[in-house]
Formats: sequence, structure tokens, C-alpha cells
Amino acid sequence: MKVICWNIQGIKKPQALQELLFLKHTQRPDILFILETLVTDKHLQTILPKLGFDFVSPTNHAGGIAVLWNSGSIHASVLSKTNRAIHLLVHDNSAVQSSIVSGIYAPTQQQE
Repeated sequence: MKVICWNIQGIKKPQALQELLFLKHTQRPDILFILETLVTDKHLQTILPKLGFDFVSPTNHAGGIAVLWNSGSIHASVLSKTNRAIHLLVHDNSAVQSSIVSGIYAPTQQQE
């Protein structure tokens, strides 16, 4: 199972969709966490379906973490979703095993 995490620093950038499509076709991730989306759920609902993955949108606009997965190779279900983390129960069809996969977007400052 291939998992990629990318701090996109704003998915509204004109080239963001092309870069995500390129990443999908060249790296073929099973799971893709996108950090710092900087958009609302409504805006992501227009962008993310174009990638051909199932997905869970961020909880908030400031920062934000979204997760996308290839339902052709894995089955994923959300265990927990907060402002800073998404936890998935993932069943890898090819390896016939299940795992918990977490994506975390947290401040680098200890006091935060």
C-alpha cells in the first residue's frame, strides 16, 4: 500500500489540480493526504471528484487536511476526523490485511 502526504499550501492554485493528477498517474498512491488545503468543503467538492478517488474533506478552512483513496485497491472507512487529524481503517485488498492509517496536520511549535 502506497501512502503519500503532501502539504499543498492551497488547493486553489491554478496548477494544483494538474499537479494532483500528475502525482496520481506517476506515483499511483492508494492513499493521499493533502495538508493545508486552505479552502472550504464546498470548494473541495468541486475539485476532488475530478481526481477519481473517494475522499474525506477537511473539518475547517484554516489549514485543513483532506484524505483521498483509491477504492479499486483498498477499502477505507473513517474512524475519526478532527481539525488536525483523520484516522482511517484500511483494508488492503492485495495484501489481505487491515491497518489503521492516520494523517496528522499539527503545528511545529510545542506550545500549540
